Formats: sequence, C-alpha cells, structure tokens
Amino acid sequence: MSDRSDQLRRQRDLLREHLAWLEREIAAESGTPLEAPTAWQPPSINPPAPMDDRDAEAILSEYRTQPTSIMRDTKRGCILYFVVALVLLFGGVLAFYAFARSARGH
Repeated sequence: MSDRSDQLRRQRDLLREHLAWLEREIAAESGTPLEAPTAWQPPSINPPAPMDDRDAEAILSEYRTQPTSIMRDTKRGCILYFVVALVLLFGGVLAFYAFARSARGH
C-alpha cells in the first residue's frame, strides 16, 4: 500500500476515535446512557426527482422579457456610455489645457 493511503486510514481512525469521544462526552453531559456503537453506514443518496418540463417553462416564463424591451435597454445603455465617455474626454482635455496654461504662467 502507498504511504498516502496509510496516512488517510490513520486519519480516518483518529476521526472515528474523536467522534466516539464526543459521543461519550455528550452522553455524560445529557445523562443519557451511551448506545452501543453501530457500524458506520454511508448516507443514502436519493437522486433528485426529475423535473417536469412544464415546471421549467413556468420558471423560465417568470424571467422572460420582451425582445423589444431588451433592445430598448441596450440602446439606452450604449447612449449612456457614449455620453459618459464624451464628458470624460472633454473633462480630460479641459484639465490638460488648464494644467498647460498654469505651467506657462498665464
């Protein structure tokens, strides 16, 4: 066996010992007798129930928007970005002009 698998097995055994100690401590605090340890069973995995196509369509229909609405919002966004870019450009040009003018002493 590989060294890594030995380490993993030791870690698993340590965790089981720790869990057993925790169970004893909880039983001592609550005053209930400790049950006999049972063999560890992996949790049962139940696959999710298949969704009905009608359920998916109902969910999707809540979030659908009209194509004209999407186009209108996109157009407004593009115009807004263009205006902001122009304002920043003109602000930068004015700042550069003011800086150059003050550097020459005017």
